[in-house]
Amino acid sequence: MIPADIKTAVEKNMELMTGQTRTYLPFLKVAFPNVKDFSELIFNMMVGNTLTVFVSQYAMRMQSPSEEDFAEFGKLVEQYRKKIKEMF
Repeated sequence: MIPADIKTAVEKNMELMTGQTRTYLPFLKVAFPNVKDFSELIFNMMVGNTLTVFVSQYAMRMQSPSEEDFAEFGKLVEQYRKKIKEMF
């Protein structure tokens, strides 16, 4: 089970990036002109960034996430896919 403070850090990071999505959309359209589904691009970029936060939080505790922690991370961030899709 992901410790509560790490879960909070993951959620705050995803919320921050969700809030900034519209700001960065013009840049992403220029940087990735061949992308057809920007909601998936943005979601995947957010998850990649948040995965770094997730792993770093464990590293600061000199721990490693377990397989179950990674599975829980996936479920935690998946709820943001719908939020991003709704923006488009």
